[in-house]
Amino acid sequence: MFTIDRAEEINSRVIVKYIQRHRGLIPQYEKLARYYAGEHDILSRTKGKNLANNRIVCNHAKYITDTSVGYLVGNPVGYNGRDGADITDLQDWLRLADSDTQDMDLSKDASVFGKTCELVYMSNDSSPTPRLACFDPRQAFVVYDDTVEHRPVFGVYYYPQYNEDGIFSGYACKWYTDTIQMEANLTPGLSISSEGNPEINPFGEVPLIEYYNNEECQGDFEQVISLIDAYNILQSDRVNDKQQFVEAILLIKGQILGDDAEEESETYQRLKEYGLLMLDTDSSAEWLTRTFDENSVEVLRKSLEQDIHKFSGVPCMSDENFVGNASGVAMKYKLLGFEQITKIKERYFREGLKARLRLFTRMMEVKGKGKLDPENINIVFKRNLPSNEVELAQVVSTLSGIVPDEILLSILPFVPNASDAAEEMERQKKDAARKQREAFASTANIPPEDVTEDEE
Repeated sequence: MFTIDRAEEINSRVIVKYIQRHRGLIPQYEKLARYYAGEHDILSRTKGKNLANNRIVCNHAKYITDTSVGYLVGNPVGYNGRDGADITDLQDWLRLADSDTQDMDLSKDASVFGKTCELVYMSNDSSPTPRLACFDPRQAFVVYDDTVEHRPVFGVYYYPQYNEDGIFSGYACKWYTDTIQMEANLTPGLSISSEGNPEINPFGEVPLIEYYNNEECQGDFEQVISLIDAYNILQSDRVNDKQQFVEAILLIKGQILGDDAEEESETYQRLKEYGLLMLDTDSSAEWLTRTFDENSVEVLRKSLEQDIHKFSGVPCMSDENFVGNASGVAMKYKLLGFEQITKIKERYFREGLKARLRLFTRMMEVKGKGKLDPENINIVFKRNLPSNEVELAQVVSTLSGIVPDEILLSILPFVPNASDAAEEMERQKKDAARKQREAFASTANIPPEDVTEDEE
C-alpha cells in the first residue's frame, strides 16, 4: 500500500514519484499475467539439439482463477434496501453501468494480480450517469493517507502511448483527488512533458477504487507457481521419455551393413522403410531403450496435482469426490476449504463495492434523486453452485410462516429478485381473498330451488 501525509501538496512531481515506485511492481504483475495466459516458464526450457524437448503447459493457473471467479460472482451480486430504503434509481444506474460484467472483470483481475482498480466516471450523454471502468494494477493505483484509517488521498491511472511508427513515446497520465482531476503526458523517462488544466471532481471523493483479493494482495495461484512449474516439467518429461522410447537406438552385433558410407546409408533407409533386417547366423540386433517406472511417475503427478489444489484452496471439480448425487450438505462439506477462502475474498470485494455505492449515492443526491444512505443497502453474494431445488423447496415449505417470505424466496436460485417476488405473492394472496369474498357474496342471497317466491 502506498501512503502519503495528507498535508502534503499533490502536484505532478508527487505523481511522478509514485509512478516510479509503482513501476517496480510491474515485473511481478507481468509474470502473473503470463501464467494466467498460459505462457509458463516451461516454454523457455532448452535442451541439446538431438534430445526430445516437449514443453507442455498444464494451465492450472487459469483453472484456479476461473473457478474462483465463477464461484464468487458467477451469479450477479444483488442489492436490496434495508429499513424500507428505495433503491430503484440506484439499481437502474448500476444496470446502465453494466455492473455485473464489471464485477466479473474486477474479480478476475483481483484473482490474478491480488488487487485491481475501478474508476467511477460520468457519461457524456445528454443525461450523465455514473459509469464504471476496470483497470488491472499494471495501469492504476491508489495512494492512501498514513493514518490508521488509510483513507484515499489520490488515485493514478496511466497507460503507454505510441507514435505513428509504433514506437513507444511515453505515458498518458490521469490522477484524481477528492476535489480535482488532472491530465498530463509523461516522457519515456517519466518526466512531465505537458500538463492539462485541473477539472472539478463531481463525486467529492477519490473516484478510483482498489479491490483487494486478500490482506496480502496475493493472487489465487501466486503461492503455487512452483508446483505448477513442477507439474509442467513432469508432464513434459513423460512425453520426452515416450518419444525417446520410440526413437530408440538399434544395436547390431556381428554384422556390417555396408562396405562404405553410401551402402550403409542405403541400408538404413531400407530398414526404416520396410522395417526388415536380414542378419547372418551369428549376428543379432536389439533396441537400446531407457527404462522408466510409469507407476511411480503417476503417483508423483497425482501428488503434485493434489498439492496445487490443496494449497490454492480451489478443489478439482472433476475429481471423483464430486459426484452428481451428493446432497447439498455433503457438497458444502467438500467445499468447506474453498468456501473459507471465498469468504475472505468476499469481504474485501464488499469493501470495494461499498466505496462504489458511496460514489453512486453521492451523485444521486447531487442530481436531485433523493438522499440514500449507502449503509442501508445490503450487498448479497450468491454462490454459483448446482443446487438441489427439491431440498430447497422443502426448506421453504417447512419454514413458511416462521421466516419472512422475502428471506425464504432469496434462497431459491430461480427467483431473481426476492423482494419483487414477495410483493407478487402478497398481491396474489389479496387477489385470491378478494375473489373468494366476491364468490361468497354472489351466492349468499340466492334462495334454494325448492322455495317459491311467495314463501320467500
